Amino acid sequence: MSFVPVDMFLKDTSPIKNPIPDVVVRVFSADGKMVFTQTLTNDDGKASFLLPDQATYQVRFYKFGLSLPNPKYIDVLPSPGVNSFDVAAEVLEPPIPLDVRLCTCFGFFRNPDGSPADAVDMAFIPKFRPLLLDGSAMLVERTIIRTDERGYAQVNLVRNGQYDVTVQGMEDMQRRINVPDAPNVNLPDLLFPVIDRITFDPPGPYTLNVGDEMQLTPTVHTTDGNTTDTYDVIWGTSDANVLGVLLAGGIITIRGGSPGTGYVTGTRADQTIVRIPDSPIVGVPLPVVVQ
Repeated sequence: MSFVPVDMFLKDTSPIKNPIPDVVVRVFSADGKMVFTQTLTNDDGKASFLLPDQATYQVRFYKFGLSLPNPKYIDVLPSPGVNSFDVAAEVLEPPIPLDVRLCTCFGFFRNPDGSPADAVDMAFIPKFRPLLLDGSAMLVERTIIRTDERGYAQVNLVRNGQYDVTVQGMEDMQRRINVPDAPNVNLPDLLFPVIDRITFDPPGPYTLNVGDEMQLTPTVHTTDGNTTDTYDVIWGTSDANVLGVLLAGGIITIRGGSPGTGYVTGTRADQTIVRIPDSPIVGVPLPVVVQ
């Protein structure tokens, strides 16, 4: 008996079989009583181990929100290069409403201990009533949904509509949401949006002479598919001697100070919503060459 490399490849069930990263993969003895090792799949959906050959193992998988084939039994052989196993996982397909006027808001919710938050009620109160939608009057004052045993909830809301939302357990904090003009949106992102991307007009690259100025119009995008005010970003510069940055009236003026490369920086003004992982804002820092 010797140790041999073993590879597990986690992929979805779509025709192109997309890899699934960040899946917890645990290897047990065949009877499930002894744990041999554990790791996460990488960006290619691959998890690699060194295991004793000529043995059968029980493998279990976990990633919140996925339907995974647990357990899976594998036979590890002594021949090198043959211990490679593909595992298919059911990934939630974004639902699409039948009515093009609506947006399907869907997603998962969890308890503080990481378990699914089941039987959580959410009430959506429209701020645009009364409303006639394609000639039909929308009469119900509020829509109430409840998460299932998986912590999953789904509701159709009017595109571009504005709602006040009350979440069970957070009754002292009402959220105001703006439904995007899109077929679907992640419901947690809709309830708790943060800035995730900034674009600029005109687009870069940018080159300035010392003493010259240029005006840029930023568009600030949020994770719910909407845009927000430019003042929701704290703007700055990586080096005030090289590059000056001034925001006024939603327009950014950049000014060349001295030769070099300076960067327009931007951070979220609202830090109350925590995201893990905390992805940086796409589009900043923005490089500007001063010559």
